[in-house]
Amino acid sequence: MAGFKLKTRKAAAKRFRKASANGKIIRSKGAHGHFLSKRGQKARQSQGTTLVHESNFEQVNKLVPALGAKRKRSKYLKNQAAKAAAAAAAK
Repeated sequence: MAGFKLKTRKAAAKRFRKASANGKIIRSKGAHGHFLSKRGQKARQSQGTTLVHESNFEQVNKLVPALGAKRKRSKYLKNQAAKAAAAAAAK
């Protein structure tokens, strides 16, 4: 018997668009919609993307399960553990 699909929260899907290959969730920085002429050039250019903090990862992952961030993250951590074990065995 198959399980059910989790629904994505659409408001969160607009804010969190991607997951990196290592399973980190990428988000956009705020305050970049208007009133940009008041800001300096560096302030305007620094507005881009950043990563969701580790403490909020589970919360965001529940809101947008379609990103597959948790699956990518566990795969990445598993590979890192295997590399560390191989390095320890080589010593």
